[in-house]
Amino acid sequence: MPQTIGSPTTARLSTTDPLERFFGYYPGVVSVVTAEHAGERNVMAAGWHAALSVAPPLYGVAIAPERYTYDLVVNAGSFAIHFLPFDQARAIASTGTLSRRDGIDKFERLGLEWAPGEATRAPILQCAYVAYECRVANRVPVGDHDWFVGEVLAVHHDPRAFDERMLQRAEVSPGAVYYGRSTYEGLGEGPRVAFDPREIRGESS
Repeated sequence: MPQTIGSPTTARLSTTDPLERFFGYYPGVVSVVTAEHAGERNVMAAGWHAALSVAPPLYGVAIAPERYTYDLVVNAGSFAIHFLPFDQARAIASTGTLSRRDGIDKFERLGLEWAPGEATRAPILQCAYVAYECRVANRVPVGDHDWFVGEVLAVHHDPRAFDERMLQRAEVSPGAVYYGRSTYEGLGEGPRVAFDPREIRGESS
């Protein structure tokens, strides 16, 4: 009998064992988190993050308790989350590999210029194409990480990196996509397609 659309088909994907073999490794943009408390500051890469709400503006990020930045965020009650272009891929990877617990000032080691946030004391990385200053609105334990829900108090962006529709200009500031295993790719070289939502819904223009 021929296969009908919407009914199950024969599975072609392999079941992964152990689960950790692929868990958390899929193409995506890695964020970079900064925090400051009592004169101490740090920067770290965070792969698990998401926009949560527009009204109020909320952004979430997962941080493990053993990370040095964790206590800074908890004590400060604030953080900043950044998105860096592909030419900063080494810096992104390094903020996730180096540790402040080893006495390393990652800002200095990686040459990361920063300025104090306008709404919080969190450092704002000047190489980012966009950054959110956040006040911690909630903290939820989720297994081996805590999920920090941040109320966005201020947005910083590089005007050169966006067009008049506020779409990112890949030719100016391509995003850095993370594949896992310390592998990154620059966005913007491949094909791009835009869809009309009205056409998808079957509406006339």
